[in-house]
Amino acid sequence: MTPQMSLAYSPSYTGGESWKNELEAIRSAVHYLGLKEVSFALDVSGSAVSDALNERDRKRWAAEWTHVLIAMLVRKGDDIAESMILAIEQARVAITPFVIEERKALTPEQLAAAYERELRSLGQVGEGAIARVHRGARR
Repeated sequence: MTPQMSLAYSPSYTGGESWKNELEAIRSAVHYLGLKEVSFALDVSGSAVSDALNERDRKRWAAEWTHVLIAMLVRKGDDIAESMILAIEQARVAITPFVIEERKALTPEQLAAAYERELRSLGQVGEGAIARVHRGARR
């Protein structure tokens, strides 16, 4: 019995599907933030943003607009904004081998080791700081 070969979709298809998902997440974010605020931040008219979101009249969403939109969501800083950022970024990496994971809290031991590594990278100044900490711990 021969193993079944996996289907290979063309890059234009997979990229197009990924873009559709990203654009849907972008639309949600614009709706959440408000068309007026987003168009003001992008320094374009509201109709230009609306046309670009709906890909009307040969208007397309500009790549740099996504970064502005994400910055606006970061500034908003609530749970909904964070979930929208995550949706946009997950749509971007969906066709790559990468995975977006939540940040994991470091244990105190991992944190101490990381601080020590960073201090050692500073050369003599860092080594001196480490030595002072160790001398203080012996007291």
